[in-house]
Amino acid sequence: MDNVTIGQAVRRTEDFRFLTGAGRYIDDIGLEHMAHGLVLRSPHAHARIDNIDAAAALRLPGVLAVLTGADWAAEGLGDIPTRTQAKAADGGPIWTPPRPGLVAGRVRFVGDAVAFIVAETLDAARDAAELVEVDYHPLPAVTDARRALEPGAPTVWEQAPGNICLDYQAGDAAAVEAAFVGAHRVVSLELGNNRVAAVPIETRGAIGHYHRDGGAFTLIAGVQNVHANRDQLAEHVFHLPADKIRVLAHDVGGGFGAKNALYPEYALVLMAARRLGRPVKWICERGESFISESHGRDMHAQVALALDADGRFLALKVTAVANTGAYVGSVGPFTPAAGTVRTQGGTYRIPALYFRSQVAFTNTVPVEPYRGAGRPEAAFQIERIVDLAARELNVDPVDLRRRNLIPAADMPYRTGTGLEIESGEFETVLDRTLELADWHGFPRRAAATARGWRRGIGVAMYLGVTGGRREECADLSFDADGNLTVAVGAESPGTGHETTFPQIVADRLGIPLARIRHRQADTDATPVGSGHGGSHGLEVAGSVVSMAADKVIDQAKPIAGQLLEAAVDDIDFADGRFTITGTDRSVSMSEVIAAVADVGRLPEGSGLDAVVTHAIPDITFPNGCHVAEVEVDPETGRVRLLGYAAVHDFGNIVNPLLAEGQAVGATVQGIGQALMEDLVYDPDDGQLLSGSLMDYGLPRADDLPAFRTATYQGAPSRTNPLGVKGAGEAGCGGAPPAIVGAVVDALKEFGVRHIDMPLTPMRVWRAIEAARGGPAARDQVRTEAER
Repeated sequence: MDNVTIGQAVRRTEDFRFLTGAGRYIDDIGLEHMAHGLVLRSPHAHARIDNIDAAAALRLPGVLAVLTGADWAAEGLGDIPTRTQAKAADGGPIWTPPRPGLVAGRVRFVGDAVAFIVAETLDAARDAAELVEVDYHPLPAVTDARRALEPGAPTVWEQAPGNICLDYQAGDAAAVEAAFVGAHRVVSLELGNNRVAAVPIETRGAIGHYHRDGGAFTLIAGVQNVHANRDQLAEHVFHLPADKIRVLAHDVGGGFGAKNALYPEYALVLMAARRLGRPVKWICERGESFISESHGRDMHAQVALALDADGRFLALKVTAVANTGAYVGSVGPFTPAAGTVRTQGGTYRIPALYFRSQVAFTNTVPVEPYRGAGRPEAAFQIERIVDLAARELNVDPVDLRRRNLIPAADMPYRTGTGLEIESGEFETVLDRTLELADWHGFPRRAAATARGWRRGIGVAMYLGVTGGRREECADLSFDADGNLTVAVGAESPGTGHETTFPQIVADRLGIPLARIRHRQADTDATPVGSGHGGSHGLEVAGSVVSMAADKVIDQAKPIAGQLLEAAVDDIDFADGRFTITGTDRSVSMSEVIAAVADVGRLPEGSGLDAVVTHAIPDITFPNGCHVAEVEVDPETGRVRLLGYAAVHDFGNIVNPLLAEGQAVGATVQGIGQALMEDLVYDPDDGQLLSGSLMDYGLPRADDLPAFRTATYQGAPSRTNPLGVKGAGEAGCGGAPPAIVGAVVDALKEFGVRHIDMPLTPMRVWRAIEAARGGPAARDQVRTEAER
């Protein structure tokens, strides 16, 4: 494709590979003499291991090894590390539980890795797993974070009294309390944010290979961040220089945050490969992923909002309890603490703010960043309390939002927690969304009521903030045939980087997109890399790619000058052509590239290759508004999502097609959390009750309406050269409060005030019955399992 520009809706070039079956995923890869690994996992949420007997398993034909925690220790391997930036109350690091790749002595959640079985075939490994005898002594377990903090709760770690992992506070508690005392009205609400699973289309997997001649490892894995995984494996686990471990990923079928962390299995395949002298492959089965792959969300909060007599917000107070699981993961408690406080208050002007989050250890799968990582939790808290305030004050929910939005004229705006929002035109985005959703033409309730249903509509603003590693390397190198390869450390788990980064280069250099190749996710390709996470890809990696393209132009100008027989200072570049100032004499970038490729035509040393490593420390603030329209059957509690509109401020748009796809995809995940997704543990024995796709609900096409989406580019970011704002996580912040608000609006005649997610038919029906004073009113307290 010629003349590709930034802002053009270019279809994803990688889709041809995917749709024709030419994608290359972990399970597509086989190495010579490769063995197969299987993880034996704990069936108990909390238990002491008294003995492991693998003798019978080792006698099976084809079984090569059964590795245990004793082997891990004998190899001298370190614990799986954390990268969390969470701080204790005194500002120091939090206590991090030791997590070897294979536990010894005690398991702390169903799914904890007890042994790694390696065999010639996967079937042989499965047969061997049946013969490994583990003598467990079950111990009391706790799965709910609120119960974990209660006196007398089972202790997960003796070094963490009361199961406290982190007690985090931010804001001005005294100012908030003073505002509450003088407020016209204080509205409060207790709400939950349900635990969810990422469920990427491709499960995790890894292949470990040890090179005896150089004492080095190669790890091929479906990960979102190859450089971070390499650095942690080298420094903390194997105690090797970083250049002794190469980590690369090919195609990755979705991540959503769950594939960012360093998991024990990645170290296990390397450990086994070194011990056996042959490559070892491990693939996570779908059911296994539910008990071994990090979970998301799981926060409960008490939210209180103070208002004056004119409905102006005075103060916001949020006190939360969050679940970090049995271990501190790669980011762990940072998400429900600093990750959530960053966008507290959302798009509203709130003079005083206080946030406290107590993060608890429990006997559950560790909780890590999941698409949005704290921002959706904060959006749900502020948007639900704003809806409730509008209802209690008997004012229109849109009008209450409008009078409290941060004006564009106040940008940059410093929030009550000290965060500076650099740009945003929130009222314009609100108005455009209302128009797109036909908010003011909504009187469609009567027709639904005549059919026995109730129709409702909900609106929610959201404020995002980008994260992830802020340093990136872009390497632009030209082949002998004049084609260009763009190598970056940033990684695409299906997000279209193979199209967008070459699109930036094509725009800057004015060369055909077909001549640009893309290389990513290989620690041998770039010295550093920002991976994937926090919606930072374009603003960090995209900007560095653009800088590298500018460096190519600077290096090409002297070559163009030689071809035109003109001084470098007299050469201008625009629209893919170098022109002598004030004349019509010019050469194209393609001609310059061809001249460089023509050996002997130019002086030795003429070249165009460019490498740029650069850090972009400043973050961006994507934002937007969602409107959901629903119908609810009050007799069964069933919710139907009928209409959905959203407008997003992503700053400048590189590829509108991909930006819309990211926004809609995230919205669907938010819809799933709002209506059906829920990881539920049995409170007594810690078993995961929704640990398969038979039990865990995911949204399907017929659960979704036609989406009406738009972007607003009136407030580009000033923090990066492209003026972009992260788009990947936007939808999951606005969808849950918009949908819950719409359902509560539909049921307001019954007096329903709030319903916790997910809004399953049973939960909605119970809320209606409780408000009516029916049978459910006598049983309003849900059991721990239902939570």
